[in-house]
Amino acid sequence: MNMPLHRITELILKYHRHTLVPEEQEELQQWLAGSERRQQLFIELTDIKWLKEQLEQQDKYSEQKIWSKFEALVPEVLTSIPEPSIPLTKVRLLQRIGLRWAAAAAIFVLLGAGMLVYTRLHKTTANLAIPQVAHNILPGGNKAVLTLNSGQQIILDSAPKGQLTIQGTSQVSKTDNGKLSYAAIGPATGTAVLYNTLSTPRGGQYQVTLPDGTSVWLNSASSITFPTTFSENERLVKITGEAYFEVAHIISQKTFEKVPFVVEAGGTKVTVLGTHFNVNAYTDEDAVKTTLIAGAVKVSSGNISKMIRPGEQSRLNGKTNSYEIIHPDLEDVLAWKNGKFSFRNTDVRAIMRQISRWYDVDIRYKGNLSGIFFSGGISRKDNIDKLLELLELDGRIRCDIKGRELTVMPNEQ
Repeated sequence: MNMPLHRITELILKYHRHTLVPEEQEELQQWLAGSERRQQLFIELTDIKWLKEQLEQQDKYSEQKIWSKFEALVPEVLTSIPEPSIPLTKVRLLQRIGLRWAAAAAIFVLLGAGMLVYTRLHKTTANLAIPQVAHNILPGGNKAVLTLNSGQQIILDSAPKGQLTIQGTSQVSKTDNGKLSYAAIGPATGTAVLYNTLSTPRGGQYQVTLPDGTSVWLNSASSITFPTTFSENERLVKITGEAYFEVAHIISQKTFEKVPFVVEAGGTKVTVLGTHFNVNAYTDEDAVKTTLIAGAVKVSSGNISKMIRPGEQSRLNGKTNSYEIIHPDLEDVLAWKNGKFSFRNTDVRAIMRQISRWYDVDIRYKGNLSGIFFSGGISRKDNIDKLLELLELDGRIRCDIKGRELTVMPNEQ
């Protein structure tokens, strides 16, 4: 099937943003089935590395070479436009596309093969520009501070591996793989309760094994406060920010029942007996979000108390006292723990809050950014410039960095 250039552009853009509806997926598949050349072109247009190479090479081509290579790459796209009765010149081709679709053609330019004809389109549509990303801010990493019961602080990212200190009846160590670990070295009976706090800065993350064997992953700009020895009746911890838990099953030696594990976060209490779950309690988010991966948990706040099942997420808004349960994409929820950014129709401001925490940058907004959503993913190991390039790729926003301040604005050029 033949398809207008602007429609091909639109479908490929939606493919990049993961926003194709089933009917559009079928439409794209039918166009691709038309020939192997179309399939090869599609592979190139969806290869970020290839696109970047084309962008970097654009200045090395003369205008004539650019045009010739473009004609060789996409003859089938060009044939989707009806043939004129006179020879089709480069200028007349752009005229036939029309001003209405000049912007779409330029977006096609930004997506790869069309980049080879950028010079020609730039002269014709002077209002189009390729976004530029300044500075190269490095991603976050394993950074954290451990505050002991006495107030003494240990900077973990620079601390040596091995035993760090003794807290009550627990030996505190930094393992060979850089994690924090608490291990019992004596009975807890009759000992004073000591509390430690593990805190990550913006641009930091850390993993800790608590005294009961529970594993906790802390996201950036987060903290967890816990006793160095848990009681037989309850295991209580408090968090700020975001943390993922894999709770150890503990049986009380007195009651022979499971000892509950309780997380307090932003006015919400999560009670579990042994399970995997994620709690997001950043103060700049609109709700405390508890997502259950496996097991069972009870979420409570004030007079609200609900059980949630695996695959569900509770959202408690303390300001409005509202509560809801949704079924999120678990890959998106756990992306931070797995070293990724993952967005699914996510508001640009929500994305920028994540960027602020991980890359330790301050965000400023200019202009109206309402109604701008993104879908996609990228490794958290990548520098900030690569992430911003992807967000700017479809031409809806522009990002400028000065020092550690990132300004985000609609691309109105």
